[in-house]
Amino acid sequence: MSLEQYLSEQGSSMEIGLVLLSEDWEVLGMNEHALGVAGPDMAPVGRNLFQMHPPKSREKVRGVLNELSGVQESRSRSMVIDFLGKVLMISLSRLMVPGSAIAWAVSFMDLSEQTGARTNPASGHLELKKMPIYENGAFHFLSADEVHLIEADGNYCRIHTPRKKFYLLMSLKAVLERFPTADFLKVHKSFVVNLRHVKAIGPAGESRMTVSFHDPAIPAVPVSRRLVPAVKKALSSAITVRPSD
Repeated sequence: MSLEQYLSEQGSSMEIGLVLLSEDWEVLGMNEHALGVAGPDMAPVGRNLFQMHPPKSREKVRGVLNELSGVQESRSRSMVIDFLGKVLMISLSRLMVPGSAIAWAVSFMDLSEQTGARTNPASGHLELKKMPIYENGAFHFLSADEVHLIEADGNYCRIHTPRKKFYLLMSLKAVLERFPTADFLKVHKSFVVNLRHVKAIGPAGESRMTVSFHDPAIPAVPVSRRLVPAVKKALSSAITVRPSD
């Protein structure tokens, strides 16, 4: 659905957070909703944005900001991230305010409810029921069953579905943490497959095995040699459990 359709459906229940930043990412101001999301203990105004995150997360945050601010045009850039146990769609825009230190405006919407987000008390990881993707002005909330193949691509993952490929700003490790379904299986350092859609595992050249899919639109992918026994076992179990799929 488009952003306009999404906002129309949400009506007055959808609030938009706004954060004003300096050139070097100091928080200069926030609206009431943004302050509510950050929480009173964080006291964000006057702090550098990176100080609002634990040390292990700061490089990821820096990468997100570099990605969003790297566009040459003045138009805003958007992506979906997780922050303080919430799923946020954020947009970053450069501002030109004469005589002011304000350089950037970050707006965000909380998509936690739409993605079924919850924090697993055992692992501490934020887990989602649907993948939130924002692309070309439209939202896509993908259920695990729609996803056939997940391919690592730097800081992103390519999400393969029969109708389209999408980009998600998560590492392959993060995807497995966020979507702990038994149907997702890592078959290679760069690939996770959905067992529901796998057709077979078989040889493809010298001592090389690949996984193929029922849908010909999804490309076959290699299987790491050390993972071949586990993939065969998982695929055999999946077929036994779901003979009618």
